[in-house]
Amino acid sequence: MDILTNRRVLIADDEEILRQILSRFLKQAGFEPIEAKDGREAIELFRLSHPVVVVSDIMMPHMDGLTLLNEIRKIDKNAMVILMTGYGNEEILLEALRGGAVNFFKKPFNFKELIQFIESVVRHRIEPDLSFLFSKHLVEEEKYFEIPTYETNVLPVINQITLHLKKIVPDCEILNLKIGIEEMIANAVEHGNLGISFEEKHRALEEGKWGAILESRLNSDNNRNKLIKIKSILKKDTFTVKISDEGSGFDWRSLPDVSADNLLSYNGRGIFLTKIYYDEVKYNNIGNEVTLVKYKSEESDQ
Repeated sequence: MDILTNRRVLIADDEEILRQILSRFLKQAGFEPIEAKDGREAIELFRLSHPVVVVSDIMMPHMDGLTLLNEIRKIDKNAMVILMTGYGNEEILLEALRGGAVNFFKKPFNFKELIQFIESVVRHRIEPDLSFLFSKHLVEEEKYFEIPTYETNVLPVINQITLHLKKIVPDCEILNLKIGIEEMIANAVEHGNLGISFEEKHRALEEGKWGAILESRLNSDNNRNKLIKIKSILKKDTFTVKISDEGSGFDWRSLPDVSADNLLSYNGRGIFLTKIYYDEVKYNNIGNEVTLVKYKSEESDQ
């Protein structure tokens, strides 16, 4: 099946009820779920079905989620693996995220939020091939964008600023770097310009009111006219993205460190993931501007 039409999602979990519920939500969203009751079966199904996304529990019989991730990435280094976990598996989960997993969801989680993220990463995976625009002769580039708060499709901007990323990082890391940018843009829109707290978003998703609260905030306090400003600079050994909003900022100093102890208590999961993907994540004083920095990898293709 062509990547443009591939809607298969592999679910690996020893809890049959969870697999059934997640399968139902995936079918409703137009995906084709495939179920595996443990890691070994998941490997075989991955080889046979080539799913576009894998959703795996961390702890399963015969093979844990970290081992499954490593085995899958031997088959396809660009595989997208999302992890599900509960308390007590933080060390394994953190190692898996540093090893290339694209996200994690803490049990019990909101199924609609998981589906929303799967749809997001699939959009990244099936984007048009822009490799013909890549030039190995590029030495340095700088780009600047202003995005209105109401704009929902930010992928063209993300594709533009990451077009030459493989000059400094291997292809298998680029998806996560794109996701990090998308997460920070979403934070700038939702928590910055629209002033929605993490708690409000979680509650709205739980109650199925997320779309309504977004529209309500867009139409109040002149929020629709606010901008997200993005500046990227790619040099021979550094990639920098600066994202700023027109909100009042937040107390970024209260954010916990990236560690296994804080992993499952981190309110802003997107911020946590971005801190894993990038070498530096820095905020300005009031917290309405974030700078992401990635340094050249020894494994880069160019």
